[in-house]
Amino acid sequence: MTHPSDFNSPHDSPVEPELGALLGVFALHGFIESLMDEIDSKIDVPYFERKIVVWLDRPKRLGTLAREMNVLPSTMTTAADQLEARGLVVRERDPDDRRAWLLKLTGDGADLRSSMVVMARTLLCETLELTAEELDSFARTSLKIHRNIQKHTTC
Repeated sequence: MTHPSDFNSPHDSPVEPELGALLGVFALHGFIESLMDEIDSKIDVPYFERKIVVWLDRPKRLGTLAREMNVLPSTMTTAADQLEARGLVVRERDPDDRRAWLLKLTGDGADLRSSMVVMARTLLCETLELTAEELDSFARTSLKIHRNIQKHTTC
């Protein structure tokens, strides 16, 4: 069993594991937000649209993507239009249901996604010094958190 003294704050006073986890999440979120602000000034693809590119690991219906990202379908449609205008995605008929459309990355979209994977790897492994094993564990935990949050959201 973990004891609060096993987790130290930046000031070396004991922190409960629950609060230590929150402090880490807060710090990581702030750090990522500042990096995204830097990227926003260099890349002509807004933050929300880059998040969609990350989620497009395979072609997906707009409704599915909206649910995964917890946004309204109308928000996703507008963003998909903008991504399509930038040449990063295309809409294709769903072969399983010809009435439905899939959003799919173009070559440029796939290149952007690949560069974001490299950026994430650099951030997590080099900057934050996570080992490959720690990254794998963090990814599993983060995806579990995401799935459980999705159960409690309404979009």
